[in-house]
Formats: sequence, structure tokens, C-alpha cells
Amino acid sequence: MTSPPARILPWNWDPTIRRSLVLCAVVILFGTAGYTWIEGWSPWQSLFFTLVTLTTVGYGDYGLTANGERFTAVLMIGGIGTVSYAASQFITCAATRAIQPERRMLSKAAHLTDHHIVCGLGRTGQRVLSRLTEQHMPAVCIDTDEQAVADARALDYIAIRGDATRDETLTAAGIERAKTIAVVTSSDSANAMICLTARALAPNAIIIARAEAEDSIQKLQRAGATTVISPSQYGGDSITEFMLRPDVAAMLYGADGSTAASLKFTELAITKDAPSRGKTISQLGQDHPKLAIVASRSPQGDLTMRPCPADTLQEGQTLIIAGTTSDVDALKAAQHRRGQHRNAA
Repeated sequence: MTSPPARILPWNWDPTIRRSLVLCAVVILFGTAGYTWIEGWSPWQSLFFTLVTLTTVGYGDYGLTANGERFTAVLMIGGIGTVSYAASQFITCAATRAIQPERRMLSKAAHLTDHHIVCGLGRTGQRVLSRLTEQHMPAVCIDTDEQAVADARALDYIAIRGDATRDETLTAAGIERAKTIAVVTSSDSANAMICLTARALAPNAIIIARAEAEDSIQKLQRAGATTVISPSQYGGDSITEFMLRPDVAAMLYGADGSTAASLKFTELAITKDAPSRGKTISQLGQDHPKLAIVASRSPQGDLTMRPCPADTLQEGQTLIIAGTTSDVDALKAAQHRRGQHRNAA
């Protein structure tokens, strides 16, 4: 059972609002006590006259004494100013609360580095975000649809409402610090504009774009996309694999078409602090015998298929490894633990 939402009590409000309420209360009490003492009125009559004065509604002749008139003049000068100040603070607070979620999203995005940006929150964009979250990868998503952004925020995603074709929107998402940009809106023309903008802002970024029509693939590449994926083409190829080579397809996509028990490819980057640095490929294979080391990319960018087992792993090298999801996750966990131990030492 979910707990009921917390009540917003006065003492939990913004400090400025609390201060404004206290000032208003002090002025009203001051006016009520002053009229009771000076004019000898009842507390209710004094309170009513105070409220009429502060709200500038106006009143008839109450037969004020000279001292009462002087007191009223002081109350109008100080009290009306206090009420006006309190009203302005309420309006400012309401406006701030209305834009607070957007500011919070922008603040979170400003602190990210080497993150991923997803432009478009349709089914493809939601799938990309889901997979990134499974891998514990930081991501920022962008969409113009208010409801889509609200739904993403409800799932604890960093979601920015805006037009991804505009420089300021991508800059707010931290494109200069981003690792990759996924451009997956349902419009090829919008995707091309986003690619152009993203490429101009981040010349070295990796941009993966979605193409609905096959004739848009080359256009998106010319617009700056590093890689272009056609869902219809990719889906058709997958179905064909199941039709012609079911055993191969079952290994790649899982027996039921899912990826739960499928063959998974991953990259293992050999960094300065990586526990695998200095080991041979054979030694890494002995540590993880269920994994297959498919290829190796040297620090210079040369790709070698089925690298020699005697090769020593060096900084800047990247291994392409295949295995089941559980085995790949075990490799990543082992590398993370050993890396922490090395740093601690």
C-alpha cells in the first residue's frame, strides 16, 4: 500500500512565504490592539476596521478620534506596504514553483559528463532509455511533448522539454560533454536537423540516428550522423534470420526473439587503471572461460579479428567480447571490483 502524500503545512513552506505571513499577522494584531486601546472598540470591531484599512476597501464615518486618525494613517502607510510585499512574494513563489521542475532537470544535466542524450521520447526513445538505465548509464532525454516529458520524469529520467533542433536545447543537455547522441524522433526531417545542429555543436560526438525511410539513410549521414539505423530494415533482417538461420538467430536474439538468453557483445576498454592491463589475452580468457574474445582494436584504431592469445593487453586497447548476458555482466563486475582494489592499494 502506498503512503498518502505528505500534507504541505505552513512551516514547510518557503521561508519568504512564512516571513510574509508573519508580517501580515503582526500588522493585523497591531492594528486590532491599537484600535481597541485607542478607540475602546470591541476586538471584533477593531479587527474589522483593521482589515478594511489594509485592503483599502473604504469605509464610512466611524467617528475616529484625533489619535485614532493618526494611528490609522500609520497603519495605512506601514500596513498596506506589508500586505503588498506579501502578495508579491506569493506570486513570485508560485511562478518559481511552476518552473522548478525544469530548473531541476537543467541542474542535473549540467553536472553530467560522458553521458548519453536521447532526442525523442517515442517507443524507440523509451526503449533506448530503458536499456541505458539497465546498464546504469547516465542519460538526458529531450522532447517537445509535455506529457512525454512528464512521464519520463515520473520514471526518474532527466527529461528536458524543448526542441532538439535548437542550439540552446542541446547545450542545456550538455552536448559538449556527451558521449553519444541518439536521434530517434519519428520524423526523418527533424532527425536530419537535429544531426546538423548536434554535429555543429559537437564535431567529435558519436551520433546515432533513426531513419523511417530507407532513402533518408544517406541524407542523415550527410547531415552528420555517425551511424544510421532503419527499424524496418533491422526488423526485416532479424525476421529473415529466424526464417533462414533459426539457430544463429536464436543465439543472437534468444529462442523466443528476446535478448534474455541471447548472445551478447560488449566492449572492454583497457584503461590505465584497468585490472586486465598487462595480462595476456590467454590469461583473460582463463579468468572468464565462458567468454569469447572476438576482436581487438589497437590504440591506433586497427581492428584485428581473433587476436593472438599471447598478445599483451595495453592501455588504449579495446576488446570485443561475446557471451551470454550473465557472463558479460560477471566480467564487468569483476573488472569493477578489481579496479577498486587496485585504486585502494
